[in-house]
Amino acid sequence: MSPAGSKEEKKLSVPSGHPQAGYVSPDLSGSDGVEILPDEEQKAKDERDQAQADEAKAVAESEDKAAREDAKAAEEAAKAQQADASKQAAPTTTKASSGS
Repeated sequence: MSPAGSKEEKKLSVPSGHPQAGYVSPDLSGSDGVEILPDEEQKAKDERDQAQADEAKAVAESEDKAAREDAKAAEEAAKAQQADASKQAAPTTTKASSGS
């Protein structure tokens, strides 16, 4: 059994086209060759890579929040619909009068 809190909960995402879907810039951290760069270029590359990672993390957190809110709203709507259906399905006791 793993200790509590040691495993991060999986982030949910929203489908593309969703109003709260985020956009993440492409990951440009890959490099061909031996990757020996002058100090200035290496610093710029590291900053760019960190900015992309921060952006991806922010989008994932935002989409997770939106997906959880959507799931909660859908669950509440399903419960409300089920409650309405059970109210309609409940038999009513009325006395039928004969017209003779």
